[in-house]
Amino acid sequence: MLNFVKSEWLKQKHSFNKVLLWLAPLITILLAFALMGGSNLQNGAYNWWYTTLLPGCFTMFCAFTAAREQKTNRHGLFGVAVQKNKLWNAQTILCTLFLFTTCMIFFIGITAGGMMLGHTITIVSSFCASILLFITFAWQIPLWMFVTEKLGAFTAILFSLLCNLGIAVVCAVKSFWWVPFAIPARLMSPTIGVLPNGLQVEAGSEMANANVILPGVLITVVLYVLVTLVTSLWFQKREV
Repeated sequence: MLNFVKSEWLKQKHSFNKVLLWLAPLITILLAFALMGGSNLQNGAYNWWYTTLLPGCFTMFCAFTAAREQKTNRHGLFGVAVQKNKLWNAQTILCTLFLFTTCMIFFIGITAGGMMLGHTITIVSSFCASILLFITFAWQIPLWMFVTEKLGAFTAILFSLLCNLGIAVVCAVKSFWWVPFAIPARLMSPTIGVLPNGLQVEAGSEMANANVILPGVLITVVLYVLVTLVTSLWFQKREV
């Protein structure tokens, strides 16, 4: 499997996907600095990051990766690979590593910004938030790869933004926060004290309750395993 993952990484050598790794976090931080000012840099950046730019960023990576392989007919490997699901799983692992990397780049960038302009979110809380975003968004990777295979990259990116912005913002502040798309936004409230609308969480608010973190993590981890398994089985049964 390691060789499959290495092969997938080599395919990214001259692609726009590698640029997305650092470009999306950089744009988020610069946008927050320009529109929110130094004192609100971290709050504003995190809000735009998990509601819009992070979902759009990793969905583009997933969609472009799957679409490119479709276009090249997987370089002839699809017809000769005995375990075709390894091709799919390698792409899923690569996109998962991409998601982790871009989350860590954002964490480093927002921490540096906080050191220069003043912290509104502690380094520990910021690190926990980045890890939680990685865990709770990862289940969508095989989902959007599958949607790309079926409906195309544009449709996958559009649906991702609608679900992660529309559904997430509405459901995260309701009792049905456990809707998978809303979990990242809901977990950010007790972790960094920022609501999906960008406002601070009030002291004593139900949104500050950290008891949602463990269930949210468990739900999304189970979904990652299930969606990866189901889409992998689907891919294995595909004909050349």
